Amino acid sequence: MPEKTTTTTELLPYEYGAMSSRYKLFAENKLTAYATMIYQYQRNNHLIAIYSPESSKEDSWLNVSGRVTERIDEIFGGKDSFDNYFDEHISEITACHKTITQIC
Repeated sequence: MPEKTTTTTELLPYEYGAMSSRYKLFAENKLTAYATMIYQYQRNNHLIAIYSPESSKEDSWLNVSGRVTERIDEIFGGKDSFDNYFDEHISEITACHKTITQIC
C-alpha cells in the first residue's frame, strides 16, 4: 500500500509586537514570518520584539537607535539578503500578512 503524502505545509505561530501592541501570525518558516513583521512595521521595524517561538528570540533585531539593516541582513544570510528574500517571496509574505491578528 503506498504511503500517504501531504502537500499542506504546517504553518508555525509567531508572537511579536512593539510598545504595547502584540500580534500573532502564522508562517511556513521564520524568514517569511520576520519579513512579514518588518513589512507590517515598516519604518518602525527596529522596535519589534519577538516573543515566541522561544527559538526566535535569539534572532532579535530590537534596537531603539533604529540601526537594524545589518542585523536583519545577517539573519537573512548576508548583505542585501533581506531585500532579495522579500522580492523572491512576496506571495508567501502577502499570505502570511493575512494571518496577522492583534492579541493586545
